[in-house]
Amino acid sequence: MRKADLDALYQILDGYEQRRDRKISLAELSRTHSPRWGCCFFYEKGEYREESGAPRIVRVESYPRLEAKTDMYSQLILHRGTIAGVFTGGGNHRLSLLRKHIGTAMMTRMQISCESWEDEQFNASVRKLEHPLEVRVSEVISRMEVLMISFEDNDIEKQALRYIQKNAVALLSNWKKEVLDPPSPDWMGNFCSNVLVRDSGLWNTNGVMQRYDSSFITIFKRIIEQSK
Repeated sequence: MRKADLDALYQILDGYEQRRDRKISLAELSRTHSPRWGCCFFYEKGEYREESGAPRIVRVESYPRLEAKTDMYSQLILHRGTIAGVFTGGGNHRLSLLRKHIGTAMMTRMQISCESWEDEQFNASVRKLEHPLEVRVSEVISRMEVLMISFEDNDIEKQALRYIQKNAVALLSNWKKEVLDPPSPDWMGNFCSNVLVRDSGLWNTNGVMQRYDSSFITIFKRIIEQSK
């Protein structure tokens, strides 16, 4: 059942991409071409589905209009990092869990030391010391691709968007389940300090341990068909 639902999820997203837009890399992200509200599916080079060889989803996010502290573009920029300013090419992993997770994975895999990485307190001196690792993290994230689904022009409420994210993550997650579409041996997440990332095969942590609603696919398909 889960395998069929996974296939259905990918088919829905493929249909949306063909009808509406293409995936774009975070390196080419621009506000002009980004919806403010909706949901976003992340893909990573080198990560493919087991049978079809199609790109594998590695993260899901949602941005409800009535709840979000920041819109889709603004949050994606926090993930991608800075391209100008004092810390050019780096970023601030304290504002992005994705950056934080990738940083811990890089430290393990590449035997890099950054003792302050998981500290909440920081100042300019700390950020300067962290900058080389932040640059490496930005390089990884900039190569990721995202499929942005806009709910900007319809009446999708925050509960619906949270429902989409929750169930998409639960469906995609391999946490304590039969492993479907496993990450590649070289996937950076295999080295993350957070076991939820390692064992789910996703850069998400919230929702990876939950069960998905079997009616999710039907509801998601209907919502996607209504999106403009």
